[in-house]
Amino acid sequence: MAALDLTRRTIAVIPGTGNVGSRLAFQYAKAGLSVVVGSRDAAKAQQIAAQISKETHSSSVKGLTNAEAAASGDIIIWNPSGPLESREKLLKSLASHLVDKIIVDVTNVHYLFGQSEWGRISSTLLNRDALGAPARWTTAFKATFADLPDVNNPHTTFVAGDDPEAVATTIALVETIPGFKGANAGPLENSRIVELLGPQLVVLDKLNAGGKSFAYWKLGV
Repeated sequence: MAALDLTRRTIAVIPGTGNVGSRLAFQYAKAGLSVVVGSRDAAKAQQIAAQISKETHSSSVKGLTNAEAAASGDIIIWNPSGPLESREKLLKSLASHLVDKIIVDVTNVHYLFGQSEWGRISSTLLNRDALGAPARWTTAFKATFADLPDVNNPHTTFVAGDDPEAVATTIALVETIPGFKGANAGPLENSRIVELLGPQLVVLDKLNAGGKSFAYWKLGV
C-alpha cells in the first residue's frame, strides 16, 4: 500500500507547544509540509507557530486550539503529557474531529507504570480504546535519542499499525526528518513491545552517562 502524498496533507501536532511537539512541528515545517500547532492556549500556539515560521521561512505553519487543530489536520501527531486521566479527557473531547484519521502516537506511558506492567499495555492501545471512535492509529518515535541522528547512519523508529496505508504514510512522515528511518513493526498490538525500548534507554543512559539521563526528545530547532 502506497503512502499518502504528504505535500497535500496538513500535519496537526497536538499539543505542539512542548518539547516533543514543537520540535516535530519545526522539522515538518522545515521539510516544506503544512503544519498546525495545537494547544489549549491559542495564543501560545500562535507564538510557537510564528517562531517556527520565522526559523524555517515557512508560510504554512498555523497555531490553533487543540480542537481547531484536530479538525483541520489530515494526519494527527498525538503528543500529550501528564496523568493518564487528563490525556484521555483531551482525546475524548476531540473524538468527533478524529474519526478515520491517521493518528501517529509518539507517547510512551511505560514511565508511569512499574516493570510488572511492561509489555502488557501501550500508550497507543490505551489511546485507541479511550477514543471511542474509529481512527487509524500508528506508532512512531517511541524511543528517540537526544540528538538528531547521523544522516549516514539513520536511527530506526518502529511503526506499528493495522492499516497498511496509515503505516506507509507514517513511515514516510518519519523519513521526512533527516537521520530517521521508519521500520514496519507489524500490527498495532506490537506497540506493547515497541514501547519497552523507551524505559530501557533511560536505564542505559544512566549506566553510561555518569548518572545523567539523555534519552529525551531534542529534535533540534
